[in-house]
Amino acid sequence: MRELPLLIPILFMAFISLGLAEPKTIAMGTAFAVSMVLGVYHGSRIEWEDRGLGIDEKYITWAFWVAVGIIILQMLILRDVPLIHPAIRTSLNPRLTALTYFLGVPSSVYLFLRGKRYALIYPFTVALYAYRTPVLVGLIALGAAYYEGMRREGRLKLWHLGAAIGVIIVLGLGMTLLRGEAIESLWTRVQSSTSVLDIIVWRAGWNGLYHGYLQWAGIKSYLLGGYSPRGLVAKFLYVRTGVTITPTLLGGMYLDFGVFAVIEGFLLGLYYGMIEGAENPITRALYYSTLAYGIVGVETGILDLPVYLLFALGAYIVIRGWKLRRQS
Repeated sequence: MRELPLLIPILFMAFISLGLAEPKTIAMGTAFAVSMVLGVYHGSRIEWEDRGLGIDEKYITWAFWVAVGIIILQMLILRDVPLIHPAIRTSLNPRLTALTYFLGVPSSVYLFLRGKRYALIYPFTVALYAYRTPVLVGLIALGAAYYEGMRREGRLKLWHLGAAIGVIIVLGLGMTLLRGEAIESLWTRVQSSTSVLDIIVWRAGWNGLYHGYLQWAGIKSYLLGGYSPRGLVAKFLYVRTGVTITPTLLGGMYLDFGVFAVIEGFLLGLYYGMIEGAENPITRALYYSTLAYGIVGVETGILDLPVYLLFALGAYIVIRGWKLRRQS
């Protein structure tokens, strides 16, 4: 079932095409997308043993309720709800918010895979933060788990897929309106993010500019402070207003390594190609979580510490399983 990982390069090319990217950007984007497809293809052919992480289910359940509790705690600290008054979301504690994402997404997917339907409350609870990305990630991860589960059992119906897509669209548009934004702003986001990628490809040089520092900032900014990766993108564009800018899936990698971003694209595809064959529920939860971040990352990029940690856990399981298979 390689079609889900392949959604990422397909959606990426659709995104920059709709954003009317320059020919040079289209060429680089095509090379990046092809490298991902090749990675998925080769990864799906590598055999490995899925041993999971050996974590007891009760600890995962605790992680889920801790994530929900953190959301409620932050609302109590603010004495308000960012979804109703979006301006106060900048007052959220970034470390607690990151912990919410790190614990909430994989634990909700795992519990959903184990038949615990209360896990569905996570994306609706995290919507209180008034950020679209974590809501979309939660819904896509749970939707992918549901899709593949129904498909394996031979019970997948067309209306199931339509209903899942409908919920994602309605919730996404609803959050946009609640935040006081026009629906047309979504089209503007596509065009602006693509324009950012155009500038990066034209000005960063064939071997990149930051040489790994931008992606490292995704860790450093959470632990020690300083510029975030999207803050560095804004700095590169000479934007001095304190805003952060989304560079698309390719933009951050290109700013770091230039044309060698295709290697990262291949490795990303290789990861997805291998882990999509997972059988252990913990590994599958990590697969769906990182898949969702990859799909949403088409616009936002993969540049945050919680996301890095989820990919690191998934890669650890896959590499260990590959070594075990080689030994046997």
